[in-house]
Amino acid sequence: MNSRTIIIICLIFVACMLSGLFLIGLLAFQFLRPAAVSMPPELEQPSIVSGKDFLEKKEFSTNAVTGKVTDIVYLTDPEPEIAVAGDRGSVRLSPKGDVKSSLSFDSRPTHVDFIDVDADGTFEFLNRGGEGWQDASLIDHSGQTLWTYGGSPAVDDMDAADTDGDGIAEFVVGHNGSGGVHLLDKSGRLLWKQSDGNVWHVEFVDTDGDGVVEIVHSNAGGEITVRDTKGTIVKQTKPAAYFSDFSLCRWPTKKSSELLLLAEKDIIWLFDFGGKTVAQFDAPGCGKLGHARGTLVRFAEEQPEFLAVVVEIQNWQRSVLYVYRQDKTLVYQEVLDDQCSSIATIPAGEAEETLLLGGTGRIWKYSLAKPGGNEQQ
Repeated sequence: MNSRTIIIICLIFVACMLSGLFLIGLLAFQFLRPAAVSMPPELEQPSIVSGKDFLEKKEFSTNAVTGKVTDIVYLTDPEPEIAVAGDRGSVRLSPKGDVKSSLSFDSRPTHVDFIDVDADGTFEFLNRGGEGWQDASLIDHSGQTLWTYGGSPAVDDMDAADTDGDGIAEFVVGHNGSGGVHLLDKSGRLLWKQSDGNVWHVEFVDTDGDGVVEIVHSNAGGEITVRDTKGTIVKQTKPAAYFSDFSLCRWPTKKSSELLLLAEKDIIWLFDFGGKTVAQFDAPGCGKLGHARGTLVRFAEEQPEFLAVVVEIQNWQRSVLYVYRQDKTLVYQEVLDDQCSSIATIPAGEAEETLLLGGTGRIWKYSLAKPGGNEQQ
């Protein structure tokens, strides 16, 4: 047998082996592949699940300029108005919801928060980035992008605060993968970076009440990580639930310290900065893929404050609103066919408040239901 014949036989053998492996792999994929993740049944039908007679829901404002509403701020100086930011632009509303002014952004950000970078009383816009690993950016008061920060590994989240007491904000960025945590100056210039994995969400917050902010973030290990303004880890703990997308919320009163709010395992969790579980609330349908945001609201002067939490579940374009009494009893639950990324309160009287919930191009208003049942528009 000559060498040419041997080579041909070897090539045929290799081809047969590769074909066999391909067929085995194809069969394995067909029979062993995991089932596609489907929407949980409890989220399929948008509706008021419980508490229909407790709260009245009305449409407060609709404005396509904002896009998905991501921040709502109540202002009193020089006169009462409501500042609204979204992923397309911003509007100023009267307390009745009438548009006073509006502007559009020159780019398409993701989650936008109001921020006063220079403490001069004029709002800029913080584009936190993240959603879909998009870059973060700073947008000026007229809607023009001042700078953008991103690259690879991509940005998961960004927050801002004055870390050194000079009256000018710095910016902390959490990155996906092995990108870690970065601190930027007002111009978006890198000051330092520290390593970590999958920094899902990041916040500046004064964790110990000394008047100096710390950096609090989550990571791939599900840990609560607290860093000083130099980036050094001062505390790291693993709470009772996997710690990923979180927000800040006070409880049980508005004078209480801020806590870490998380939705996981059909439970709304409140942790302190050391990882201790301060409170937990049953939240049917919230699963473990949502981002929870909450606020305390006093619906009536003679009643204590309620805890209102909205869980945005981007995977299925749904949100769930929960309202709890002080004893943690769930008194209202609603599944919404929208991505609701903001929740806030506005005054409704001397000592009463109305709850606002931001959706896509609209804001819903919730107040105590009048005798006769819930009204929806």
